[in-house]
Amino acid sequence: MNTTNVNPARNGVTTTVQVSSAGYDHGNSASIKRNTQDLGENFYNRGLNVAVFDEFTGQPIFGTTFDTFNSGNSESFAQFVSTLPPGRIVAIAIKDDANFNLSDPGKRACKSLGSRLIDDLQFRSSWAIIGQTDAAPGTATEKLSHEAAVTCSREITATKVSVPSFTIAATSAGNNWGNMAQVTCNGELIPLAEGYQRGLNVVVFDPSNGHQLQSRSFDIYADPANADAFADWIETIPQGRVVAIAAKDDASFNLSDLAKTACKSIGSTQIHRLQFRGSWAIVGIKGASGGAVIENLNNFGSVSVNAWFPLVDSSPVNPSVAQPVAESIESSESSSGNKKQVIIIGLLLAIIVIVVIGAILIKKD
Repeated sequence: MNTTNVNPARNGVTTTVQVSSAGYDHGNSASIKRNTQDLGENFYNRGLNVAVFDEFTGQPIFGTTFDTFNSGNSESFAQFVSTLPPGRIVAIAIKDDANFNLSDPGKRACKSLGSRLIDDLQFRSSWAIIGQTDAAPGTATEKLSHEAAVTCSREITATKVSVPSFTIAATSAGNNWGNMAQVTCNGELIPLAEGYQRGLNVVVFDPSNGHQLQSRSFDIYADPANADAFADWIETIPQGRVVAIAAKDDASFNLSDLAKTACKSIGSTQIHRLQFRGSWAIVGIKGASGGAVIENLNNFGSVSVNAWFPLVDSSPVNPSVAQPVAESIESSESSSGNKKQVIIIGLLLAIIVIVVIGAILIKKD
């Protein structure tokens, strides 16, 4: 857990993002680091390994991999980039290969982050980039090589407050791609009473501190009634709660429209694409709009998603993780300062009134 709690605007804190990429023949690895901390040990995979950072604080927000070796995932990557607000910092590291089936929409998404080298990408090339959404082509920090591993880095000068955070991750693998599911908080596996079973495995968290509140598994394949039971259960979850779901074996067979609507109620935009024994993972927010949360779906491989949340008080939260948390914190600090000013002014007025009344009484004597 990150325990930093300083105001970078006052202390001049900078964050260094470092991205390393190695194609299959040059090390077959990927790494995205914030300062010295590696962010994605549990989600690095073949394709485009992506981490999103808040441009105001330098803190991570999302992390996942889009296996563009398989068809359909390039479009998912492009859709993901299109949902990010302008100015977000986006780091990408290729592992193995990302060029095969990287479509024109996927390449345009890379260019929208400031890439000028993406058109030169070849099969199993190494490519690392640190860009920004809605950036002009050529403005990103990036390196590409067909013959060796590459590394690039960029400093982010924070302008707003940094806060402690916790990390929730969900991993899914359909029957043919590993047949497993898990949900973790700060790297610790969340146990389910009945274990992680075939179907949809769900864990609900308190958004203020990352504490587990509820968990259940729904084997939709075994009984169609479980799909509607899943939908009914999601309906009872209060707005703003964090909801992590990981599919295991298969979750598409008997997945009803009601169940798909329940998935959309936590921010999913991809659940309708899930195929038999496909992999699907999401860290959503009850009441979030589509695209405001992190999810990944791959019908031909495993997926994993990471989401970083700020530690806040237990008051109700806005069901969105896509907005900088520093703005609300600074607003609170400003509000607190205003209250102090009001109290001081009130005390001064009270003293003035007492002095005036005292003077009047002295004159009468």
